[in-house]
Amino acid sequence: MNQRKAGVILSYINMGTNAFIGFIYIPLLLAFLTKEQYGLYQLVGSMIAYIAVMDFGLANTTVRYYSRLRSLHDVRGQENLLAVMLRLYTGIAAAIMVVGFLLLQILLPFYGKTLSAEDLITARQVYWILLFNLAVVVPGHVFSAIIQSHEKFIFLRCIGLLNIILQPLLVYIILHFRASIVALAVVQTLCNIGVFAANFYYSVFKLKARFRLHKWDGKFVREILFFSFFIFVNAMVDQIYWKSGQLILGAVVGTVAVAIYSVTVQLCMAFMSFSANISAVFLPRLSALAAQNNMDETNAIFLKVGRLQFYIVMLIFWGFVLFGRQFLHLWVGDSFLPAYTYTVILMAGLIIPVVQNTGILILQAKNKHSFRAFVFTVFGLLNVCISIQLAKHFGAMACACVTAGCLLMEQGLILNVYYAKLGVRVLCFFGHIFKIFLATLLPVGTAAWLLLRLPAHPSVFELLFQIACFSLLYALTMWTLAMNDYEKNLILAPLKKVLQRI
Repeated sequence: MNQRKAGVILSYINMGTNAFIGFIYIPLLLAFLTKEQYGLYQLVGSMIAYIAVMDFGLANTTVRYYSRLRSLHDVRGQENLLAVMLRLYTGIAAAIMVVGFLLLQILLPFYGKTLSAEDLITARQVYWILLFNLAVVVPGHVFSAIIQSHEKFIFLRCIGLLNIILQPLLVYIILHFRASIVALAVVQTLCNIGVFAANFYYSVFKLKARFRLHKWDGKFVREILFFSFFIFVNAMVDQIYWKSGQLILGAVVGTVAVAIYSVTVQLCMAFMSFSANISAVFLPRLSALAAQNNMDETNAIFLKVGRLQFYIVMLIFWGFVLFGRQFLHLWVGDSFLPAYTYTVILMAGLIIPVVQNTGILILQAKNKHSFRAFVFTVFGLLNVCISIQLAKHFGAMACACVTAGCLLMEQGLILNVYYAKLGVRVLCFFGHIFKIFLATLLPVGTAAWLLLRLPAHPSVFELLFQIACFSLLYALTMWTLAMNDYEKNLILAPLKKVLQRI
C-alpha cells in the first residue's frame, strides 16, 4: 500500500479515534469544569487562534517549493530553502510574542462587562501559556512540511494518533489533582511540544533534511512571502469565520453562549476534517501537475476526490440531521441542545466548500490563490459586521445563519466561477455530485420514516445501533445507485488481498 492511500486510511483512523475520544473528552471536561469555565477556555482559545495564523501559510509554501526542488533533484536548493524557512519561522516566533502581548491589551477590556475579575485573571494566565505554546510549536511546522513533502504520511498520521490518545489521558490525570483550565492549557502545550520533537527527529535523522544557507536570495524570499501572504489571508479569514462568533458572543451574551456555540464549531471542524484529509495528500502531486500545466489529470483528481468526499460528507450531514439531537442529549446534556440547530445550518453551508478542498490546493499549486484571499476577506468582514449587529438580538442563531450564508455565496458561487475560468470542469463536477445527492435521499427518507416510530431518547447502545443500521443502508444504496467501478475497486481491492492471505 502506498503512502497516499495509507495516509488517507490512517487519517480516518485518527478521526474515528478522535471522534470516540471526543465523545468522552468534552463530557469529562464538563464534569471537572463548570460550563462557564469551559466557555472561558474556548473564549481564550479563540483569541489565540488569530495569532496562530501568523505562520503565514509557510507550511504549505514549504511543501510546494520543497516538492518541486525534490522533483528536480536539486539538493542544494532544498538545503537553502529549508534554511531560509527556518529563519523566517524563528522571526515569526518572536513576532508572535510581541503581537500576543499587544492583542491581550486590546481584547480583554472588551470583556469587562461579561467576565468577573477572577475570570479575567484566569483568562490572562491561560492566554500566556497558550501563547508560549504557539511560539515554540509554530517553527515546528517546517519539519512537518518536510515529512509531508517526502509523502511520509504514515509517520505524520501515527504521531497525530498518538497525540489524540495521550492528550485526554494526561488531562484526566491532571484534572483529578487540579480541576482548572490553567492545568488544561499546560497539558495541551506539553503534548504539542512532544509532537514538535518527534517531527524534528524524523526530519533530521531519518529523512536527512539539511538546513544550509548557501545564499540569501532576496527575490526568491519575496516570491515565497508573496505566495504565503495569500494563504495567510485565507487562514486569517478562516479564523474570522470560525472564531469571531465566540468572541462576539463572549462580549455581548456571556461565556455560557460561548460554550454552546463552541460545541457547534467543534462539530463543524470535525465535519470539515473528514474531507480535508483526503485532499491534503494530493498537494505535492498537484504542485507537480501545475508546473506541467496538465489540466486533464488535475480535473481527474478534482472530480475523483470530490466524489469520494461527497459520499463521506453526506453520510455525516444526514446522519447528524437524523441523530444529532439524540447525540447531543447523550453527549453534553439537554442544555447544549441549541447547538443542534446551529450545527445543521453551518454544515449545510459547508457542504460545497468541503467537497472542493482540492480546488483550493489547485489554486495554491498554480499560485492563483490571491483571488480567493480577496473574496474570502470581503465576505469574512461582512460576516463579522452583520453578526455583531444581529447577535445582540438573536444570539448564536445569527452567527450561524450569517456564516452559512457567506460560505454559500463565496465558495459555492463566486469561487466556482473562478475555477471554471482556470479550466476546472465545474459543471461536470456538479453533475456528478447532484446524481449522488439524489441517491442519498432514499436511505435518508427510509431512516426518517423509521425513526418517527422509535423512542425519542434512545440509550447509547440503541443510538449506536440505529446509526450503524443507517450507515449500512446508506453504503448499500451508494454501492447500488451511485458508485463507479473505480470507487468500488477501492473497497474490493483491499478485501481481495485480505482474502488471498487467508
